[in-house]
Amino acid sequence: MICQKCGLDFPERDIDTSHDVPKYIGGRDMDGRHNLCKKCHDKYENLVFFIMVKDFDDALKEFMRSKAKSFAKNYFKKDGNTNQ
Repeated sequence: MICQKCGLDFPERDIDTSHDVPKYIGGRDMDGRHNLCKKCHDKYENLVFFIMVKDFDDALKEFMRSKAKSFAKNYFKKDGNTNQ
């Protein structure tokens, strides 16, 4: 399958269906989607997230930082390595 961003040909198993509006914020198929290789999909996911949050006010960014810190603390707890 052809990646709709970089134009390279990949085995079908290496192509992701990337939703233009990420599903984690309520995106739907009708909002648009593209077949992307894993590298292009990862890059898009990072860029779209950055674009969504870059203009948030400081209070919302602080709330997000605290949620991420709490998640990381619990996520890495099982191996005992929290790097704190």
